[in-house]
Amino acid sequence: MSNQTSDRDPSPSPWQRPDDSPTAPWAVTPSTADTTPPSDAGAPLPPVTRVSRPKPVRWIVALLATALVVATGAGLAMLATGSRTTAAQGPTFLPPETMVYMETRLDLPGDQRENLIAFMGKFPGFADPAAFDLKVNDTLDRLTRESTQGEYSYAADIEPWFDGEVAIGITDVPELPGWSGDDVIDGAEVPDFVGSLSVADRAALEAFLVRLRADLTEATYVETAHGDVTIVTYQDHAAPDPLFSYAVTDESLLFAAQAADLMAALDVRSGAQPSLAGAAGFQERFAGLPSERLGALYVDLRGYRQGLESQLSEVDEATRAMISDGLDRLPDSVAATLRVEGDRMVADMVWSDPDGATTPTARSTSLAARMPSTSAFYLESRDVGQTIKTTVEQAMAQFDEMLPESQLEQVEDFLGAPTEDFLLWLEDTAVSVSLDGDQVSFGMAATITDTTIAAQRVERLTTAVRAAAAFGEVPFEIEEVDVAGSLVTTIQPVSDPSFPLPDDLPFEPSLSYGIHEDVFYLGMGDFVTDAMQQSESDSLAGNAAYSTALEASGGDTNTGVMYLDIASIRSFGERMVPDAERAEYDLEAKPYLEALDRFIVTGITTDGGNAARALLYVE
Repeated sequence: MSNQTSDRDPSPSPWQRPDDSPTAPWAVTPSTADTTPPSDAGAPLPPVTRVSRPKPVRWIVALLATALVVATGAGLAMLATGSRTTAAQGPTFLPPETMVYMETRLDLPGDQRENLIAFMGKFPGFADPAAFDLKVNDTLDRLTRESTQGEYSYAADIEPWFDGEVAIGITDVPELPGWSGDDVIDGAEVPDFVGSLSVADRAALEAFLVRLRADLTEATYVETAHGDVTIVTYQDHAAPDPLFSYAVTDESLLFAAQAADLMAALDVRSGAQPSLAGAAGFQERFAGLPSERLGALYVDLRGYRQGLESQLSEVDEATRAMISDGLDRLPDSVAATLRVEGDRMVADMVWSDPDGATTPTARSTSLAARMPSTSAFYLESRDVGQTIKTTVEQAMAQFDEMLPESQLEQVEDFLGAPTEDFLLWLEDTAVSVSLDGDQVSFGMAATITDTTIAAQRVERLTTAVRAAAAFGEVPFEIEEVDVAGSLVTTIQPVSDPSFPLPDDLPFEPSLSYGIHEDVFYLGMGDFVTDAMQQSESDSLAGNAAYSTALEASGGDTNTGVMYLDIASIRSFGERMVPDAERAEYDLEAKPYLEALDRFIVTGITTDGGNAARALLYVE
């Protein structure tokens, strides 16, 4: 386990409910939707036994309509109310030990409004920037009316008070009732959480809440004073426990499942208790991330480990060791942001590895120059041989008793090396899937650490396949040719009149491999011979779409790359659309898919740990 100092204070948290509490506020004479007498202002809330709760009622859905918009995926383009401050309110009402924090900035701070208009302009219906606000409001109105069965609208009921920021924090690991079967899911508690919607006009919000309460007569509302703020707890007559609580301040509408969580949040916001915004780990993770953004995510995995391990006492030792080992491999914390930069959506992520973890090596390779320019999928990874060795060792340790030693010795005699070391000569590896017309091709290129060992291991495999073919055990034949001074071995199927291969296969049914200039190649059809001889200008590295995306996402010195040519994949997939569905596809799907051009993710190392940047381009 990591022994780094955690932001999680072992002392009692304001989020921990007291063991001894007076009678709950909702135990007093309840108020109905038409009358809401206050409860004892000083009464704290007792521990709450969680039960299965019914689905959210319609007033909650109406109140959180904007959050629902975010969940549908449309929310990132919805609010066009102009730039606000770049500082988020969310972390200021959550404790430093918050497990998960999420925010969405529909107020579009800084340059995000201008950039979002440019980004959305690539999609049908958003080409005219002047019409952006109108389309946004129309969409929000439609979503709000659909969510509330037509009872409320965005323009009349939400826009007057909502200021554009949605945030939510999960403050603990829920206690799990068991570790096997359906009990884990069916009996799991809802974790403690607090959410917030930023408020532009408190009077308008309170008027909206009065209307909501008046519309629902089947509920009881209990008011509890906490300082100068009133917490309202919603109690459905059909439910045994309170379902929902909220509190209104000048700047936020806070909501939670438990009123006690709102009390703690208000104490944090007032400065009486420390906040997530002031936590060293939180600040460190977000220090290099953009503040002008559409959204953000923070996960304290170290805290999650601590919370989960405290529940492992009833688990058998082997299972506990396996779970603990898996938890130890998780990063200590992860932070991510999402923003728009004109023609691309940008996601940045940073994380810190636990003590003792191996940090990925950042290197520059020429592997992309060995791949065809038509590569629609490209994946480049570092230290693959070592990764395979570690994975095999872990698997062998896990299944040691199931693997007879005599069989393992036979395998290793055949390989000429310990099983875990057989591919240790592989260093950096790149995989490509290319699309050319209606044909698909696969290829791999890998740098090698020892040419002699690599040649010996490859020859062992060739000898085994050649022997099998000679004895008729496999329907393949082997051909060896010289390409640019290097030996290329090709395995291809033998023609059998009884089982002829189809003439319209979308790929060449042969596999070739060879070593050339300290690079190992493996691929279908002509991939290997082409890769050994092609120039950089005709390769993926010479493809402007790839090279510009790579530069924008971190550059050619990195810990790994994944690239998708979305436009090529779409064009290839359109060939498979049935004629009966073509008209519907062309009308409803194609205009939106055509805007998506390419996607790339690149990993890099930083002084504080690791980072990755993902870019989604539109054209």
